[in-house]
Amino acid sequence: MMHTRLLQTAHVFAIDGAESSHGPSLLRGALPLARRRLLHSVAAVAIAVAAGFAAGRSLPSASITAPVSAPAAVAATPELPATITLSEPKLANLQLQIGQAKSGPLVRAVSATGSVGYNQLHLARIRPVARGRIEALDVNAGDRVVAGQRLAVLDNFDLSAAHSRTLSAEAALSQAQAQLRAADAAYDRATNLIRNDLVTQAEVEARRATVATMEADLRTKQAELQQYQAEEARLLPMRAAAAGTNPSSDQPTLDSRGAIVTPFAGVVDSVSVAKGEIIDPATTILTVSDLSTVWVQADVAERDLGAVKVGDAVEVRVSAFPGRVFAGRVTFIPGQIETTTGMAKVRCEIPNPDGGLRVNMFATVTILSSQDGDAVMVPSESLQEVNGQNVVFSPTGDRQFAWRAVHTGLVANGKTQITSGLEAGTPVVAEGSYWLKAALMQSTIPDQG
Repeated sequence: MMHTRLLQTAHVFAIDGAESSHGPSLLRGALPLARRRLLHSVAAVAIAVAAGFAAGRSLPSASITAPVSAPAAVAATPELPATITLSEPKLANLQLQIGQAKSGPLVRAVSATGSVGYNQLHLARIRPVARGRIEALDVNAGDRVVAGQRLAVLDNFDLSAAHSRTLSAEAALSQAQAQLRAADAAYDRATNLIRNDLVTQAEVEARRATVATMEADLRTKQAELQQYQAEEARLLPMRAAAAGTNPSSDQPTLDSRGAIVTPFAGVVDSVSVAKGEIIDPATTILTVSDLSTVWVQADVAERDLGAVKVGDAVEVRVSAFPGRVFAGRVTFIPGQIETTTGMAKVRCEIPNPDGGLRVNMFATVTILSSQDGDAVMVPSESLQEVNGQNVVFSPTGDRQFAWRAVHTGLVANGKTQITSGLEAGTPVVAEGSYWLKAALMQSTIPDQG
């Protein structure tokens, strides 16, 4: 009804305008030119509104809320074929590698960053055992040394005094032993003479008392010597036994008095003393490290800490050696979290026989933690994404390959867990699966020729 009224109004305005144009001259004179123009404009607008409203009313009511359909030119995603077949030349050219879905222990990969540090069990900060003067310095920083090698010679003031006391005690002991032998001989003679009544019983008893006194004095001298020897031994520097020998056996060493030697084979990291300098036991004069094994402190997030256990396998990578993996294991998990970072410093021990890992290197750490239960695992390179889903390709016959949609889980050590869609023992294409994906997608393109 509304559009009918609008049309009628437009008609009236049109008539009025027409009369103003073609009517009597009296009417044309009564209507000014501006009013005639205004009437023409209003009439045009009314006609346009009425036409638009009428067109809207003529459409079905559902067209207001229904979504606009896709243009006919846009085609739906074509259905993928279940299998693809390759020609013999193409199959030979692709050189596909066939793997297998295997059932095994489920391994979770925990990623972390860390830094390379010393193995503190193979790091020696060498200090003198007593006050003294450096008489000789045999090594420089960076030198490689073997176990038992002399590093420096120390004029040990306390050791000299202790050695003098030991020598005095040894001499006193020798004298006491000689006196005891003489007293024993005198007592034996008195025992023989008393049988012939040449000495009295009192003389025999006196000589027996002398023997007892000499024996007591000998024990005293022995105790004193042991005390001085122990004191001297504490002041002597430690000597490392040569490799493959009995540590308890006496081995010849350089400068048995005052030599400072290395306890194990390694590298001299620092030398902080000069020849002629007087030092005391509080001064670290040399640092020797064995970098055949190193410690990597991995910053493990609190959310991942529950999955990490002592003994888990570790893979360490550093930018200095792209593509190289240093293998090791977790040896210590701290009992506290760093308050500032929310991380735990997990210690990993990494063999480093060629010395490639250097102290303070930045490292990327992957901890491979075995979880409870088994899982189906496939090579990660066998997975491809097709139409938004993960698929693997499996050979089904002569030059034929079928694709299977799968759901994935954890990824570790080049393997990906399959949670559903594939059974253990199923052959899958590993290397070269991308080309099968390309062939599958190409099969959906219509032939234009």
